[in-house]
Amino acid sequence: MNILFVEMEQHNLQFMKKLAEDGHSVYTNQSLSKNYLKSLGINTVGDDLPHEVWAVGHSWSHLIDMDTYEEVGNGLPKWMEEKFEKTLEKYKIDLVVNTYPPFNEIMHLKDWGVDFVSASPDAIKLEQEKIFANTFAKHCGMKTPQILQTGNSHKDIDLDPLPNSFVIKPSNKWTSATIVKDKGLLEAFPTGKYLFGGDHHSAIYNYYIEELIKGQETNISYIMSNGKWSFTFSESCDESKAKQIFNVNPVVWYADTTINQLTPEVDKMVRDNVVEYLNQAAKLGGTYEGSITQMLGEDGELYFLENNCRPYVNNTFPIPYTGNEYLDAFRNNPKKIGDWFEGRKFPKVVIQNKNIGNQDQECEYPFHLHDKYKIAEPTPIEIIDGKYIATKGGVVIVFEDEINMDFINEVEKDSDLRAYWGN
Repeated sequence: MNILFVEMEQHNLQFMKKLAEDGHSVYTNQSLSKNYLKSLGINTVGDDLPHEVWAVGHSWSHLIDMDTYEEVGNGLPKWMEEKFEKTLEKYKIDLVVNTYPPFNEIMHLKDWGVDFVSASPDAIKLEQEKIFANTFAKHCGMKTPQILQTGNSHKDIDLDPLPNSFVIKPSNKWTSATIVKDKGLLEAFPTGKYLFGGDHHSAIYNYYIEELIKGQETNISYIMSNGKWSFTFSESCDESKAKQIFNVNPVVWYADTTINQLTPEVDKMVRDNVVEYLNQAAKLGGTYEGSITQMLGEDGELYFLENNCRPYVNNTFPIPYTGNEYLDAFRNNPKKIGDWFEGRKFPKVVIQNKNIGNQDQECEYPFHLHDKYKIAEPTPIEIIDGKYIATKGGVVIVFEDEINMDFINEVEKDSDLRAYWGN
C-alpha cells in the first residue's frame, strides 16, 4: 500500500519505519528531517502538503495572513483541502493515518476515496476544545481544577481577582494552555502579547482560567479503536516548563525534563480513574492513540488536566510486531498491543546539550550507538553533510525494561550531549 501519515511533529517514526520494512511505500508531511527519514525508508511529500503551515519563506507563505484567511479544522487555512486532494492523487495514496488534530476536520469533509485511521469529529474535541474536555471529564466523575474566570477575549483578562498562580486555557481553539506561576511575571510578559501565539495576529480566543494544582503530573496512554480501547504505558512527566507564559514550546517539551515511572500504587490510581472516561470516549468513535494527563494533587486526589488524542510530539516509542501486524492490531484489536505493554517498564531519559531551546542548539548525535545497543531510533534528527544532527538540541530515548547506562555513557563520551537527571 501507499500510506500517508499526516503528523503534528514526528508522532509516528517507529510505526512508519516498521511499515516501510514490510514493503509499503510510506509518506509523511514532515519536512524537517527529510534525509533522516529517507534513510529509514520513509518519504516526505514536502511542499505538497506542508507541515510547517505558518513558516515564512516557503512557496505557500504568501497565502498566509492570520487576520484574513479562511479557516478549516480549528486552525488550518482552507487551501489545505486542495493540497490534500492533490497529494492523494500524486502519490496514489491508499491509506491515511492522521495524528494531526486540526487536520481531522479535513479528513471528514467528504469521501476522499481512501481508507483512513483518525479520531472521529466528536472524539477530537476531547483535545481541541478544552472546555468541552473539562465538562466531559466531570460527567465521567473525574475531579477538575476549579475554574476561576471565563471570558470572550484573551486580550481582556481581569488579573486583579486572580491568585498569584493559575493556568489560562483556550475554551475551544486548538493551542497550548499557558501556566502563570507568578502573576508578577505578567508585567514583563503581558498576556495580550505572549498568550496563545502572541500578538502577530488579531485572532481573539475565548478563554477560561483554572487554579494551578500542585503535585505529581501523570500520564496514562491508550489506544482507541472504534469502540474498543486498551492501556499502553504510564509515566510521570512535568511538562510545565514548556507551558510557561515566557516559553510556550510544545515542540521541545522535553528540555530540562525528567520522565519517571509511576509507583505501582499511583499507576493503579491513574488507570482506575480514567476507565469510565475511556468507556464514554469509546462511544465517540474513531481510531487513534492518546494520553490523559492527571495531576496527583498534594491532597491525594487526581485532577483531570487534558486528553491528547494523538501520540506524543517527537515520539520514538518502540513498536512491537511487524508493521502489518501492528496496523491490524491498532485498527481491530487494541488489546493485543495493550497485552505487550502489560507488566513492562519503558523508562525514558532526555539527552540534551547545554544550548537546547536556543538558536545554536543543533549538535552532532552519535547515531551509530542505536544499532550497537539495539535501541529505537530517536527524533528529531537530520542528516546534514553526512552527519547525524540533533536539530532541537536533544532527544528522548525510550529504553525497554531498564535504562542502559552503557549507552548513555558512550553518548556522553562521543558527543556534547548529556543525560538530564534533574540537576
